[in-house]
Amino acid sequence: MGFFSDLWNNMVLREQTTTDKGYTSAIERTDLLGAAGTVKNELRPAGTAIFDNSPVDVVSEGDYIMKGARVEVVSVNGNRIVVREMKG
Repeated sequence: MGFFSDLWNNMVLREQTTTDKGYTSAIERTDLLGAAGTVKNELRPAGTAIFDNSPVDVVSEGDYIMKGARVEVVSVNGNRIVVREMKG
């Protein structure tokens, strides 16, 4: 029984990864709120858009958005970036 308990103790994470120690689960990109970009891959509803020459994983409000369409960031919640197609 000692072998298995030693093995288990070696596999258990002992330290906590808290924000107090500088760990973050996702960077919240609030800087993108209101930003305009271009769809790189079709959004069905998730995909990639380009903002300031950088690819960003985004999700539409539920609509299919074609490649090359202009989009605007309407909300940011954690790592979920929601876009809406710009009309006109």
